[in-house]
Amino acid sequence: MPFFKYLPALFLAAFLLQAVTAGSQSGPYSSDQASNITEAMAALDKAKAAFSVGDTKTALEAVWAAQEAIWIQAPLGMRNAAFVTEQPENFGTYTPKTGQDFKEFEPLIFYCEPVGYTQRKEADGTYSYSILGAFSIIDTDKNQTLGGQENLGPYEMHGYRTFSTETMLAMTIGIQGLPVGSYTLRVTLTDNLNQSKTAVVDKPFRLVGE
Repeated sequence: MPFFKYLPALFLAAFLLQAVTAGSQSGPYSSDQASNITEAMAALDKAKAAFSVGDTKTALEAVWAAQEAIWIQAPLGMRNAAFVTEQPENFGTYTPKTGQDFKEFEPLIFYCEPVGYTQRKEADGTYSYSILGAFSIIDTDKNQTLGGQENLGPYEMHGYRTFSTETMLAMTIGIQGLPVGSYTLRVTLTDNLNQSKTAVVDKPFRLVGE
C-alpha cells in the first residue's frame, strides 16, 4: 500500500538559483510576480553586501527572505526524485537504489523533495501547506497504463511559524503480480492550495526474475 511521509527541515540556500531558473517565464509578469522578483533581488543584494563585511547573521536573514520570495514565484517541482533502498526517516537521509532492477517481492520505494508548493500565511501568523499525490504504473514496451492510485493524502502541515522549505515525501508501492518486463513509475504531485500547480516525474524500472 502506498504512503507518503513528510518532514519539514532547514532549506538549502543553494536552491535559490535553481528556483529562479524554474520560475522563469517568457511572457509579462503580473504585479505580484514583479514584486516577488524585486523583493528577491533586493534581498540577495543585501545578503551579498552583508557577507562581504563579515555580517553573516544579516546575510543569512537576507538569503532566507530571498528564497521565500523566489519559492512563491517558482512552479511546483520535485528535487532528488529517486528510488531508495529503505523508507527514509528524515529529510535527505535516503540511500539511492543502485540500478533499475527490482525482484518480484521487492517494493518500489520512491523518495522526493517537493519545492514551490503554496504556503498560506494564516491570520495568526502561522503557515499551512497541503499536497496531493498520485501514481501510475506504465508498461514501457506497450506504452500502456496498468493501474495506479489518485488523491493520496492530502499530506499537509499547519501551525508552523518558519517558512517551510524542506519537505520530503516517500511512497512505498508493492509490485507483486507484475510480469517480468520494463515499466515506468509516474508520480504526480498537486498543490492542494493552488491546484494549477502540478509536478510529474517518471522513474523507469525493470522487474526481473529471482
